[in-house]
Amino acid sequence: MVKFWYKKQDMPKRISDLLNIDSAILDSKGVFDSFVDVDSKLYIDPSLLEHNDIPELSDSHNKFKNYFNEIIILLSKSVGQDVFRRGALKRLIIKENNLIHLGYSSNNPGSAIGKKIASEILETAIALIKEGITDPIIFELLGLFEEGVGADRISDMTAHIIFNDLVLFTKRISKELNLKVGDVGLPLNIKNNKPIIFIPKNILRDLPVAYDWSSIDYVCQHNRELRERVNKIIGNNWKKATRVSKKVLKNIILSNPELLKDLIDKYGKKVKTPYDFKIDPAGEVIWANLSKRAVDEYPIDFGVIKEVDKNSLLDIVEKICKQFSQLIEYNGWFEFLYNKNKLRHERFAQKLFYGVADSYCEANNLDLSRESNAGNGSVDFKISRGYFYKINVEIKYSSNPNLLKGFSRQLPAYNKAEKADKSVYVVIKTENNSKKIDNLFNLKEEILKNESSAPDLIIVDGRKKKTPSRIR
Repeated sequence: MVKFWYKKQDMPKRISDLLNIDSAILDSKGVFDSFVDVDSKLYIDPSLLEHNDIPELSDSHNKFKNYFNEIIILLSKSVGQDVFRRGALKRLIIKENNLIHLGYSSNNPGSAIGKKIASEILETAIALIKEGITDPIIFELLGLFEEGVGADRISDMTAHIIFNDLVLFTKRISKELNLKVGDVGLPLNIKNNKPIIFIPKNILRDLPVAYDWSSIDYVCQHNRELRERVNKIIGNNWKKATRVSKKVLKNIILSNPELLKDLIDKYGKKVKTPYDFKIDPAGEVIWANLSKRAVDEYPIDFGVIKEVDKNSLLDIVEKICKQFSQLIEYNGWFEFLYNKNKLRHERFAQKLFYGVADSYCEANNLDLSRESNAGNGSVDFKISRGYFYKINVEIKYSSNPNLLKGFSRQLPAYNKAEKADKSVYVVIKTENNSKKIDNLFNLKEEILKNESSAPDLIIVDGRKKKTPSRIR
């Protein structure tokens, strides 16, 4: 959900905004100009530390390995609920650092790895040690088989271990750029006066090599023998292993440790490359750049808004939605929905719409605020002067299997929960088949037979070969 309020306030979006400098300056220094109020699906990948050319990070990979090697040593000495086990558990509990802005994790303050998950990891490590697996690299592979451990926690865990190296990197860059720093020598966030830690772009990936079970197919794609053994154990197609729970997969691995040994070997030899910010295949950055272009190249005149009420709010939202449709269909922006010929994730379109709406409102003196999970689903506009008037806007691809469900169930549920006055369902057509779109309009007509109103439907043609949009 994204909430928009009509009120005056400063809303910086990226680190460069917090530091009041040009984004290109940070980029030239290899610093990721991350978003601080919108999710970025980019993570610190520990495997990228090994051959990093940043001076301050020259020993970071060794620190990562040694950190977990010490845990393995402690567990090897443990004979039960003793001081060694407690020491290992303590090291596995890692708190999130709110000075590091990667968007994704900053939305979930608290522990990167709390006691419960740490205890589960501990038991897994003990079982692996008993099978003779003592390579600390297993902690890079936790996302494959440990419930609750994903790329975000691996990233936070890595940041915790190499934090001092990141501090030194930040101090050097700050000095080179003559940035204003605080008492500890770190640049300060102009919004809350707290220090900011820079993250080098060359240690970031959109999907770490070992993020989930499907990664095994990626890592071991040339290892036919390993795939056949796993297929035999699971009793299913290799690709369908992605549907098996991590709990089941962990049991398979613990019962057949040779699988993990083989995987560790192949994973260690796999070439690791950082995220390509120039191509930006996942669209993690380009949506923000496009949003700024929208206002300059294709401005909207909302007119004089004397009072925000249901009608004026609906007019604002409709103009933004129609402009978004215009950009996609007639101004060539449909190209950005694709990386080469591959359709980007629906999340990209949601962020792009959000950014466009944000930019147009800001340009027309409609200042914004929103919930921290902006770009992760439906978009809740909330513009007010006194009493809150709200309109929900949800973005979906026509290829989304939950397209009809989103219209008939999810959006009404959002409206009820948020007490929204109106809702708009923006569907980006990504398929040549129009059956789903027709079913959607039929569903709306059925709803109107029993209800006084239904969500507005806006169909935006996002295919390579475009036809005019259908708006009802």
